[in-house]
Amino acid sequence: MWVGGESAGVRALLVAALLTGGCGRESLQRPAVATPETTPTSAQLTSDPRALFVEAVTLAAHRDDDAARARFLILLESYPALEDYHLSSLAELSERARRYDEAARFDDRLLATHPDSVWIPRALARRARVALALGDPRAEEFADRTLGAAGSDNESRGYALLVQADMRAREDPEAAYGLYQQIRKLRGSAAGTAREHATALEHAVPWLLEDPDLLLAEGRVLMLEGRLDLAESRLEASATLAAVGARGDALRALARTQQLQGKIEEAVDTYRDAARDEGPRGMAAFDLATMLWNRDRDGEARPLFEQLLRDAPAHPKRDTIEYSLGRIAEHEGNEALAASHYHRVLAVSGDADLVRDARWRIAWMPYAAGRFTEAASAFADLARAGEADRDAGLYWQGRARAGAADPDGATRAFDEVLVVAPETYYADLAELRLGVTAPLPAPPVPLSGDPPPSLTFRTYHWSRSEELRGAGLDRLAARELDALARELAAGGESEPFLLEAYRRVEAPSRALRLATRMEKTAALPGATLASYLYPRAYWPLVRDEATRRRLDPYLVLALMRQESVFDPEAASPAAAFGLMQLLSRTASDVAGSEVRSHDLMQPPTNVRLGTSYLRSLLDRYDGNVVKALAAYNAGEDAVAKWESRMPGADPDEFVESISYRETRRYVKAVLANYRRYRRLYGAPGELRALDTETRASRDVDQ
Repeated sequence: MWVGGESAGVRALLVAALLTGGCGRESLQRPAVATPETTPTSAQLTSDPRALFVEAVTLAAHRDDDAARARFLILLESYPALEDYHLSSLAELSERARRYDEAARFDDRLLATHPDSVWIPRALARRARVALALGDPRAEEFADRTLGAAGSDNESRGYALLVQADMRAREDPEAAYGLYQQIRKLRGSAAGTAREHATALEHAVPWLLEDPDLLLAEGRVLMLEGRLDLAESRLEASATLAAVGARGDALRALARTQQLQGKIEEAVDTYRDAARDEGPRGMAAFDLATMLWNRDRDGEARPLFEQLLRDAPAHPKRDTIEYSLGRIAEHEGNEALAASHYHRVLAVSGDADLVRDARWRIAWMPYAAGRFTEAASAFADLARAGEADRDAGLYWQGRARAGAADPDGATRAFDEVLVVAPETYYADLAELRLGVTAPLPAPPVPLSGDPPPSLTFRTYHWSRSEELRGAGLDRLAARELDALARELAAGGESEPFLLEAYRRVEAPSRALRLATRMEKTAALPGATLASYLYPRAYWPLVRDEATRRRLDPYLVLALMRQESVFDPEAASPAAAFGLMQLLSRTASDVAGSEVRSHDLMQPPTNVRLGTSYLRSLLDRYDGNVVKALAAYNAGEDAVAKWESRMPGADPDEFVESISYRETRRYVKAVLANYRRYRRLYGAPGELRALDTETRASRDVDQ
């Protein structure tokens, strides 16, 4: 089992040995320490081996390695149900203590006797590290096996690549440097080690920082890591060293870094330099125009977009340029010019999202201008164009009919929304307009009954998941279920019961993803799937933190479902982390002290800070949920821009005025989730529950 990474001392010594040419076992190994006297009592061992196992895992996690080792050694002889866990943990503890021969023996036994263990990839990765430390030529072989192992995760892959990089550091530093960069993109503890090794390699082989391609790659990785000042330095050096005509990529990456730093005018100048280097078919001019447009500098963006169409008629972003020019013309009040751009998108674009957006703008323009009869016709066309926009087209057809003094037509359109799309964002709006409530869905009913033999007969992973669940180690139990899921045929009779197995070990993210796939096959009734598609995940925590901050807990669940799919370890490319996808700087501002990414992977910390942040946004916007959600996704400056464009707009109109497609869809998705939660479990003033017992529990809880 993976109970911790290499010590900093071991990592530093490894790199030093590699770079100086020494990699023998003598330089790294130390004498074995004696077994500690702090052994568990026989009563502990014989009465409750599960409790002893939990104690050993906890001690290892808290770096009380000697006490943990003593317990795992006893468990190895007396608790065979989780033997592979004992072996993996002992190997890890031995490696941490630099008892490399012992670590190798434990891992070799694990690999030989438990080929189906979930710890095989990490055992192989550790075996590669240990082989490297011992000067064993099989290090490369173990690393290769790790990369090809079933169930190999980023942590295992990262450490296997780290071994390969370290082995190449002396003879092929350029290849090693590239591997370190690859590992850092994977994140995890191996990424931190790779960052240290890359820095050591830069000092040992300074010519690496004279290669423009390596500098460019390093700058991009530094951007992902949020180390923007160093990224800027590396990218400036790359652009300086690159030949004329080959500087565009480095300059564009530098401009993006400057944007992230808030150095907007410097970014503008850098983009212009990149555009001169790339020529008219390059991406720099497009990126510059897009940045200016997103910052409401339309007067500067428009001529750049127009010049791109003139100079590069076959530009790869031509359709987006047409759409952008349409939006600029629309904002400037030139509806005819905007429509011509949108119609060109409809005629030639193969981008389904752009086509949807262009068709929407064509209908929206007459609505915004007060030509409601024309808008109603256009929205009716939109509703007929495809399933994706049917509910939106119908709802706005109703709004346009109401504006055209056609209340009967409006009512018919709103009614149709409730018929064809009763669980959507637009259904919520239609209900408000009609003053009615669509028939409620059946209450969520989780699966019951015993799983079939086709599941339980796969005793290796099933028995371990049950054993770990009994020990209260739900995350480890979920890992065993993941392995079981990989073995089962998709769509088989066992698959539905995995949903309930995941729920029992509090793995709502895994259950939701599986339920989403099963929803497409209609394998289960809707009421059953709803239990897993819209779970009350982390309910005691969410309910309590929401109550403290005067929030509806179902709104928090709706946001969390959209942000992370209830994965506590979720990490986005923008460096947002955890259940509510918080940036470290945002979390630190809310907390009043530094909050690290690791802290945000802990549900209590994440939900506490996330609900506090959401509460602050609701307070800022006087309880306007739409604006608070838009700010949560895109930032308060963006919301201020949209407010200035649509002063006094109704909430539904404000949502449609959001110019960022991602944010517009995000707000609608969260509000659709919120509707589903309220209708399944009950909003304030309603009594919706799974059964009488749950209802009584809610009455006490609330």
